[in-house]
Amino acid sequence: MQQNPNKGHSQLRKGRISIPGAYYSITLAASNREQILTTPGAPTLIFQCFDWLESNERLEWLCIMIMPDHIHTVFQLQNKQTLPQLIQSFKRFTAKQINVKLARTGAVWQENYYDHGIRRDASLNAIIRYCYENPVRKGLVEQPRDYPYWRCKYEME
Repeated sequence: MQQNPNKGHSQLRKGRISIPGAYYSITLAASNREQILTTPGAPTLIFQCFDWLESNERLEWLCIMIMPDHIHTVFQLQNKQTLPQLIQSFKRFTAKQINVKLARTGAVWQENYYDHGIRRDASLNAIIRYCYENPVRKGLVEQPRDYPYWRCKYEME
């Protein structure tokens, strides 16, 4: 059986560009989809990392949704790093911190990630709404506002 050469990780990188000032939706998955991202202490580390990246003018986050095995975030890229550099920096730092906090070793993040450049305000609003409603779709809570591992700079509902 021949594999499709257009499928796979290389397709995630195809066409990936970094535009300072552009908005991006990013999905990062835990290695082997292990449900470690909402264990005690991990969400705080992840939120703190996003805050640090913002205070150092690498991004301006709009929303962050931490699910047990993945993260959705929407942010505006600043001009200090390319998108791949920013994501690699985030993953490297948080992986070390999460491993220390949870007294574990090994990979925390999958090697690749999904990114989507957001070009219209309507798309931006729809993507933030999708992030907000994700815990309900996954059966973790009945109402999105009840999920504790979520931050957004805009009022939802």
